[in-house]
Amino acid sequence: MDILPLAHHLMALAFLMLLLGSFISPFSDFESSDEPSNICNYERLSEVKRECNSFLSSASKLKLDIEKAYRMSYALSFRYGDWVQEAGTSPLMPFEDDMGKNFSDSGSLLKLVSFSIMDVDFSHLHEDEVRVCGYLSIGVTRNRTLSNHADDWSPSFWKEPGISELIIPFEGLYIETEGGRLMCFLGTSVSPFSEGFSDLLELPMAYSSDFYPQSPLLQDDRVMLVLRYPQTFSLTSRVIHGEMRNLNQNSNPKYFDKVYISSQLGYYSNYQFVSEKLILEACNPYPCRDGLIDGGIIKDSQFCKFFQGLSAEMFDIVGSSGCDGTEEHCYNLGPFVLGNELKRTNGIQDKFRIMMNNPHCIPGDKLSKLGSAKASAVFRVVSSQENLFIAEQRSGLSGMTLSAEGTWNFSSRLLCMVGCVGLAETGSDRCNSRICLYFPISLSITQRSIFVGTISSINNTDSHNLLSFRKVLRPPDVLNKYYDYSSSCLSYKYSKIESANILLKRNENFNLVTFMKKSLLKYPCVEDTNNITSLSQLSDELSFDTSGLPNPLPNAHPPKVYVTMEILSLGSLLGRHWSFRDFSHKEESKILTNSDSTKRGQLLNISAHFTLSGESYVHISVLYLEGLYNPLLGRAFLIGCRDIPLSQGPMNITNLESRMDCLIEAKVEYSSKTTRWLINPTARISITSQRDVEDALYFSPISIQTFLIPYSDNSKEFIFRQNFEESFRMLVLSASIACILCQLFFMEKKVDAIPFISLTMLGVQAPGYVLPLVTDGAILFKWKKFQYSDNLLDSGKTMWLQVFDCTLKFLSLTAFVLTLRLCQKVTKARLKLCTSPPRNLRQIPSDKLVFLSSWTVHIVGFVAVHFIHLKKTADGIISTDHKLSEWVTDIDEYMGLVQDFFLLPQIISNVLWQTHVKPLRELYYIGLTLLRLLVRAYDSIRDPVLNPYLHKGDNNRSSVFFSKSEDIIKMTILVVLAVTVHVQQGNFNKALVK
Repeated sequence: MDILPLAHHLMALAFLMLLLGSFISPFSDFESSDEPSNICNYERLSEVKRECNSFLSSASKLKLDIEKAYRMSYALSFRYGDWVQEAGTSPLMPFEDDMGKNFSDSGSLLKLVSFSIMDVDFSHLHEDEVRVCGYLSIGVTRNRTLSNHADDWSPSFWKEPGISELIIPFEGLYIETEGGRLMCFLGTSVSPFSEGFSDLLELPMAYSSDFYPQSPLLQDDRVMLVLRYPQTFSLTSRVIHGEMRNLNQNSNPKYFDKVYISSQLGYYSNYQFVSEKLILEACNPYPCRDGLIDGGIIKDSQFCKFFQGLSAEMFDIVGSSGCDGTEEHCYNLGPFVLGNELKRTNGIQDKFRIMMNNPHCIPGDKLSKLGSAKASAVFRVVSSQENLFIAEQRSGLSGMTLSAEGTWNFSSRLLCMVGCVGLAETGSDRCNSRICLYFPISLSITQRSIFVGTISSINNTDSHNLLSFRKVLRPPDVLNKYYDYSSSCLSYKYSKIESANILLKRNENFNLVTFMKKSLLKYPCVEDTNNITSLSQLSDELSFDTSGLPNPLPNAHPPKVYVTMEILSLGSLLGRHWSFRDFSHKEESKILTNSDSTKRGQLLNISAHFTLSGESYVHISVLYLEGLYNPLLGRAFLIGCRDIPLSQGPMNITNLESRMDCLIEAKVEYSSKTTRWLINPTARISITSQRDVEDALYFSPISIQTFLIPYSDNSKEFIFRQNFEESFRMLVLSASIACILCQLFFMEKKVDAIPFISLTMLGVQAPGYVLPLVTDGAILFKWKKFQYSDNLLDSGKTMWLQVFDCTLKFLSLTAFVLTLRLCQKVTKARLKLCTSPPRNLRQIPSDKLVFLSSWTVHIVGFVAVHFIHLKKTADGIISTDHKLSEWVTDIDEYMGLVQDFFLLPQIISNVLWQTHVKPLRELYYIGLTLLRLLVRAYDSIRDPVLNPYLHKGDNNRSSVFFSKSEDIIKMTILVVLAVTVHVQQGNFNKALVK
């Protein structure tokens, strides 16, 4: 009897264990996903010992514990090292370039290699060796990344145009010697070449790769890899050397020539600052005071945080001393050793940049010397064609790299480093470069760099020309990466305010238009003079990033330009103020106290970073602006400076400031905030050179009108437009009803003229009043929007909008009923005319021919409009509703034209019937025409409503069907039709008098 309950308990226990196991297993997999896993069987250990015997014989006793062995698996892995192959006849892999034969930039063609430790056998920590396994990813790439990990523990080869990659798994032994650390492996690869085999399918060792299915690949387990690591990580002891060779005979088809690998220790290795002697030779006495720029007061802890934040930053090469564009040394980059192909590149300094990687820094509190810090980094020359993501992770050392170590001193406020080109393993033989790094605390129109550096020779032996580089601080950098550093250490010094004030007085003359703008219109300004957040918000309003067109347009198809204006400082505020960031009240009040431009309407000091793209603006693509902003008129008057390209050659030109052309004036005019509910904000930019026409740096005046500038919140303008348009519709409908009533009263007096009113004219007007009621569409005119603005209308209607909606429907129904009343009177009058003697059927008005004539004209017009619309859609000028066909959309839009041209049937009927009476009252047809003109004018003036959160600039097409020029044509036709009817009826009156 006790067996059954026991069975129940056992079943419940088994179920709980199964449930617990299924719950824990995903977490255990996750926790161990980043750790080396036991995926190696170490089946070739005896073979490894035999082939690696010459290396293992020099092994010393290991001093490894579990923790050190665990860290070792990460410290010995590397990513994106370099490799070269010994000259021979057996290449490692094929490569198919994707850039064509005429592509000459070899700087972007990279031979990269990565190695990852997959397992360290902790259970067999012998006295002199440890079993390890990993995989090697080696390839040639034009600008594409290699694999981060192997899909499984098997070799593979992958080849596509622009990239070839070979993945080889290895297993072997780790040892330590007196000279360093070493790992010797044997691996299994696949041969990418199939030459020499008549039929690979018949070979027992044939191996087919999923990535290379053209033919089966031959498997090769005779690949040996030796990696040598330094025992310590320092300036001259950091290089990882590797050698991979094939153990087969040269005649074997699987054989390849020897491959040499180089990389360096990285993040998981402890850097040791032991190069004091080299630093002393380079930096004592301190040589870096050459007047380039003043350093700033930075605390040692701040310095290390900022210095390490420069990792993977790209620095622009500013210049090379003595380079005049003609001498041979202008084709060198300081100490960096460029290949012959790269040396032949024109404008070499404009096509390369410098990247800093692998930074290490120790502040003074760890050195027992307050106010100083030690820093180390690797500077790498990067081609402009190279993938920046790849360049950031590269670890190979070559003539294009400079390993550096130095000391930052609080008193001198500068960083001096000694640099070693290439592998840097020969002590001071290759360490003949001095790197001086400057960290300014003030910015100006000619100094926008957060980081300035120079590389020079220490002595005359193997000397090189001085190389200067910098990191220009752009406003987004102040907001993001360097926010803390900028807010605590940087400020802006205005130096062109007097020149900007002269420009302002020359362009602003007081007149009636200026007075009206100041009185009626409101432009972006400081709303709250006692809150620094207002200055930050104004900086956002004055910044824009959009497209534009030359003004005036030079031809029918002018090229678009891309314009960016980023506000760097406004008053004493540098960058932006974020309330959620760490920003003390003391600093905030300091900025407000020092600001001379916080009163509303007072001129504001302003600086900006301006970029202009387009083939016609290469000479002025980047401008550093500084000047004054007038918030009462929304105008900024600015002085601009631009860099002179190094490739431009010798500069025998006067009036240069720090090799910059600052004889440039710029004016930016912003649109009014008052009219934003109707017209989207834009900006007008004009740039002129103050140099003589004969000057080499002179350029023609530039004038650009931007497209709309999306701003953060348009909810107020959106609601105002909704209310205004509903009220406007009510006004137009009420006036239309008044015009129809006037015509009804006129018909009571002019009974004989009633039959000569065209029923086609009345029938054209009636659907415009009733169709919106049936389809729940817009009355009179549609809502004008961009492609991504639909969700703004989905928020629902307020109570007032619902009241407006009901009123509009009532008015529209009233106008429709009154129009039907007009039709009824005309029909009755014609029937009465038919029955009254004497009857002459030919003289009785009939709308058949009028209807056919009118719709013939409209069919021709519709075909023309349809083809114009198709062309606009193909050119991307307007968007289409994909739910509807092109024909339906065009018919819907053209029906509005038919209603606008409501007088066309009356004109035709007057001609056909030879009318000698006055059928329409002036107030009726002129009033309705004026109302139609008013609607079309408003529709032409107003801009589409944008959604600031989803607007995508040029790619966001609007729902506008007719352009502004086409709207003008329509309004002109409206006026012509009304004048024609007026002339016809005037002639009728003259005929009656005669």
